[in-house]
Amino acid sequence: MRFGPARLSKRARWAAACAALLLLGGGFVAYEEFIADDNVCCALPPPLYNVPRGPDGEIDIASQSTEPEVLVGHDFSIHVRPGGDADDWRLAESGESGGVVRAKGEKTVKGTRYFRFRALRTGTARIVLKEIDGERTMTYALTVKEGTQVSGVEHDPDEILPTDRTSPPDDGRGTDEVRVLDGDFDSTVTVPAGQTFRIANRYANQPGYTWRFVAEPDGPVLGQGDSEAPDVGDGAAVRQDWYEFYARDKGIAKVKLFGCYRCGYGEWPETAESKRFSLTKTLTVNVS
Repeated sequence: MRFGPARLSKRARWAAACAALLLLGGGFVAYEEFIADDNVCCALPPPLYNVPRGPDGEIDIASQSTEPEVLVGHDFSIHVRPGGDADDWRLAESGESGGVVRAKGEKTVKGTRYFRFRALRTGTARIVLKEIDGERTMTYALTVKEGTQVSGVEHDPDEILPTDRTSPPDDGRGTDEVRVLDGDFDSTVTVPAGQTFRIANRYANQPGYTWRFVAEPDGPVLGQGDSEAPDVGDGAAVRQDWYEFYARDKGIAKVKLFGCYRCGYGEWPETAESKRFSLTKTLTVNVS
């Protein structure tokens, strides 16, 4: 019977090759962990510039994103900020079925929850987050690509204003000129003719709502105000978008706002998810 050298496993052969390179002074650095299918990433991923980072240095994606892009070999996270009626979300679909990404668990830092993943190979993956105590979902059509820079990552806006504001910031206009109403946009208000007033649309923007008038409020009873009303709050959580109007004459006017749920740059919902959770708010104004 002939005896030859024992056959090494794939992992053992790879480890031996790495050790040989280190002895030869090749400067090779192996990545820190093995992937479940016994393949390893061969080197540290290249640095990225002007890309939002998570708590562990990974590519970070805001919850409002709809079609993010990441790079092969990089870790990434999808984060959900605290606040509003959508504080608690869970991972409903991890996107692992096609072998493009692998889930790495969750991490909470200062109230913000990070759902963490690794991009294994090029392709597309569907990741879905779902409210723990609700029905809303957030679906991500993720693309993993080769390259040295990522361009399709949406992140939170800079200079976020406090979330505890109940009225718009002072813009130098006196209270006699602009009346700030306490109600929400989806309500009925009464104002005198000749009054300029502001009212807020309050909502949780974690999933990503885009708002627009169904029809421009311009008629004999009501028109839009002359100044641009400010937005207040956290652009990735609880916020208040203020709208300014001018009461022209006695009568009743209705103003409708359409909130497109995770529609990206589109004006109308296209996916089943967007159609289900988009909504319309109606402001009824009685001018006396």
